[in-house]
Amino acid sequence: MVTLEGKDLPEGTYYYPRPDPGEKIPIMVLNFRRLFAAWSPELKKTLYFKNPPENENLKRVREITLLHVYDWLAGREGVIELTDPEFKQFMEVYEAFLEKLGEIQYFRRKIGRKTENVFELKESPYVIREVKKGSFSDNL
Repeated sequence: MVTLEGKDLPEGTYYYPRPDPGEKIPIMVLNFRRLFAAWSPELKKTLYFKNPPENENLKRVREITLLHVYDWLAGREGVIELTDPEFKQFMEVYEAFLEKLGEIQYFRRKIGRKTENVFELKESPYVIREVKKGSFSDNL
């Protein structure tokens, strides 16, 4: 099994943010990794591996990006599984976040029978100004 930031991912310890329809969760990105995920019917949970698993009892073996986030509304860390198109959309939002600052918001959208993870950037209402060098008395 895989570790995240030196911690194992044992049963039931990780939180998976699942916003309600129409709800947007503000998140902070802590880390992300490319991993293989597979469903274990015996353990009734998803297992993560660095290399493709060879166990025949595992179902839905897939390559994913595991996003380690901090959920500001719940006040705890969690993980979000992203497919390649979802990760590409996330990276576009993350690069805009690095340039403009603001807040990354996470929500889920239902498309047919599948649920898609979506990220958007809410820009900061604060204006960042450059500091000018000079004496304070000149400003008064």
